[in-house]
Amino acid sequence: MDSMNELLSAVREARKNLREGTDFRVADALSVFEGIAPFLDRETVIGLKCKRCDNYASAFFPLTRDFWAVDSNEYCHGKSASLKNLTAVKVAGCIEYSQKAQEELMALASAMLEEDLQPALAERKLYNRSKFASYSVAFQLSSTPGKVCIEFGHRTKEGFEGSDIKLYILRRLDPGFGALASQKIAEAIKNGPVIVVNASLQVRRQLDIDYVLEWIARKRNMDIVYL
Repeated sequence: MDSMNELLSAVREARKNLREGTDFRVADALSVFEGIAPFLDRETVIGLKCKRCDNYASAFFPLTRDFWAVDSNEYCHGKSASLKNLTAVKVAGCIEYSQKAQEELMALASAMLEEDLQPALAERKLYNRSKFASYSVAFQLSSTPGKVCIEFGHRTKEGFEGSDIKLYILRRLDPGFGALASQKIAEAIKNGPVIVVNASLQVRRQLDIDYVLEWIARKRNMDIVYL
């Protein structure tokens, strides 16, 4: 069965097998779904639903602690399965959808930014090598399932301009950091969310931020990993 018609066929089969006396609202709901189903193939459902779910990942380690071989297929941690192996009906019917963990991670990153980073670095200047100038430090938050990024940079008339410093708040292992870094993160993440610092030692020294980051990690009772 092709993906585009999988949901439509399932809905029509369900309508055909409705028992006499079934609540009219069930039939109405199936009618609505039958109207939507032709437009919902598996990839559409994944785009609308899975990619915003706490369980979603764009890649995964195929074997436990195998940090070298990374499968880049979309993956569901809730079902411990690659999404390419799940049917449209399985994906659409999943009731494990949640954004709670990601909202909690975003709240943690926002608190770190507002309560810790901004006050501690309010007087610091970030050097922009391409412009040979120093600027007051600004930050930008971005979020993907399992990870929040705090990027350092500065404000311009055009908007935010990022730098070579990024902090990641992780709640699960992310193979995108590479094998060696993943081994470090795997040990630290056993105790909960970790701070991963993606910046060279030279850049960190220029801004003199290591002690600030270590202080934040102690305050938040989090482990910290330097890439």
